[in-house]
Amino acid sequence: MTSPKAYASILAAVLLWSASFVLVKIGLTEVTPIYLAALRFSIATVIFAGCALAKFEMRQIKTFTKDNFAMLLALGIVGVTLPNISQNLGMRYITASMSSILQNSSPAFTLILASIFLHESLGYRKMSGLALSLIGVTIISLNGGFSPLGDSMVFYGNLMLIFSAVCYSIYTIIGKKIVANNSPLLILATSTLMGTVLLNIISITVEPVELAYSVNIWGVVLGLSILCTVIGTLLYFEALKELEASKTNFFTFLIPVFAVIQASVFLSERIYPYQIVCGVLVIVGIWLAQTE
Repeated sequence: MTSPKAYASILAAVLLWSASFVLVKIGLTEVTPIYLAALRFSIATVIFAGCALAKFEMRQIKTFTKDNFAMLLALGIVGVTLPNISQNLGMRYITASMSSILQNSSPAFTLILASIFLHESLGYRKMSGLALSLIGVTIISLNGGFSPLGDSMVFYGNLMLIFSAVCYSIYTIIGKKIVANNSPLLILATSTLMGTVLLNIISITVEPVELAYSVNIWGVVLGLSILCTVIGTLLYFEALKELEASKTNFFTFLIPVFAVIQASVFLSERIYPYQIVCGVLVIVGIWLAQTE
């Protein structure tokens, strides 16, 4: 039986992750896309590494990294490097709410991958819950004016966020395999380091290095690093210990719901009644999937 702590952890994680869409949108007003991702994960990597060094001996870290190098590198690429580049590039052209629906379409991909690689069941309730939640988040993110083919750059942004969603689905599958017998902190510290090194190499190659940003922008970067990346990801891996990968990803349908609320508070965006109704659909869909 899944403990209440696991559900609390995943709910807290998606709440923090939902804030990243608002923060990234603000950050992109001054910082170039790939460099914003590089700053975010460079700070997060330092924190992860410091925590790992405080908890584990260097010998343990070296042995763990050597034994799991390929899987950790894969986690770094599909969990840090690729999805954050594509997300930030795409968010230059589409709204935060549209970004949330596209990136968090990952449960659909995870459902299929989990059935193939983790042999998780694809029952009626999971499929029904997926459909119901997808309807809810789609309507929430339309905002009355979505036209995917109406603007070439909007379409490009959509593709970038969908690619990001696929990356996170693969990340969940790999993470589920490695987290069963290993420390989430050790996994995150090593895989994030690998992904961030690649991210920084790409950033330095294609974008200028700049540190003279406003206090508000540095606050955004720190929020993305500490809250959304470090704390959010640690909570997610704790939940992944008990929850099936496909069930865990159903909770990501709550991210657009939380993002709409946060956008209304911090960006003065209006909340419409239909968004509240669709939020209820999302919650019902998640409940339905969890009862299988």
